[in-house]
Amino acid sequence: MTKHGEIDQAYLIRPVAMDDLDALLALILCSSGGLSSLQPRKDFLKKYIKGSIDSFAGILPIESPHKYLMVMIDVAHDRLIGCAAVKTQIGQDSPFINFDLFGDGESQVLKASSRFTGATEVGSLFLHPDYRDSGLGRYLTKVRYLLMAHEPWRFGETVVAELRGICGTEGSPLYDHLFAYKLDKTFLEADAEYFDRNPDTLGEIVPLGAVSVYNMPVGVKASLGQPHPSGIGAMRLLQSEGFIFSGTVDLFDGGPIMAAHRDTIRTIMASKTEQIVGATDAINARTALITAGSVSDFRAVVAPAAALETGLFIAPYALPVLDAEVGDTVTYWQGEPPRRKAQNTPSPVQAQVNTKAKA
Repeated sequence: MTKHGEIDQAYLIRPVAMDDLDALLALILCSSGGLSSLQPRKDFLKKYIKGSIDSFAGILPIESPHKYLMVMIDVAHDRLIGCAAVKTQIGQDSPFINFDLFGDGESQVLKASSRFTGATEVGSLFLHPDYRDSGLGRYLTKVRYLLMAHEPWRFGETVVAELRGICGTEGSPLYDHLFAYKLDKTFLEADAEYFDRNPDTLGEIVPLGAVSVYNMPVGVKASLGQPHPSGIGAMRLLQSEGFIFSGTVDLFDGGPIMAAHRDTIRTIMASKTEQIVGATDAINARTALITAGSVSDFRAVVAPAAALETGLFIAPYALPVLDAEVGDTVTYWQGEPPRRKAQNTPSPVQAQVNTKAKA
């Protein structure tokens, strides 16, 4: 990191590979059970990785579920430090059942629902604790949206994100009230089985008809639609992208399911497609998320870049990481520059461009 908080090296984000299995497992174990969509079991992860490889390769029918799992690499240390995923056609090959929340006051009820069947889901987001203060989590979040921007037709118009609800090793208010006595399992045990999507188990426990909220214990009512304290930051990031609470909560922990229209996600709307016109360590370069290739050969890099009228200048050490060269077209996202006082002196990059123009 530089003194201005910008990234001063390249971080690669690419599709997961089978060779990542051990490193991915080690990363997931750092989550202490918080990454429940990626179970810390090699057999589970092998199947997930294989499905992701097939999804990126484009060998699956477009109407079938796809799982695009990406990993972030600290290039300088050759270390896998994060992951993020996009899933399409959720609920098609395994149940995606939750509760819709209807009404207010005495008439408020929960009703089992599969309303998001066929939607696209963003999730499986985790960054190693050693890198939490780097600002990299912002880019790991956004790379999922830029993946969609490359070939929007692959992804549903409705995009959802599940946030962990009020739960822990001690249980979850909603689960303990509605399901514990039926399953005779702890919340964590049941949650793991739920993520294996066992249709027989779900069919036996999901309540039929409306479930009154009014007569539930106060703690249960208060938990509905609330994210786990560790997920408040994630909820704010989703809200900054235009996601809103959908009125649907997780079946077991009552966490909020956020939803947005794919084409109105702010990172997608703010992304730009430009040609790489040069490689330079410009003083005015700022951290950008730069993506190249189609979905089948998707790659992204977090590195300094400077966007000018003529195109995009990228830090020279980032080009080989991105497997790109000057003249290639890339899609990128870059935050707004910090506010500064007006200056009459052009930046080194602008001066270089002006000099060439005069010549």
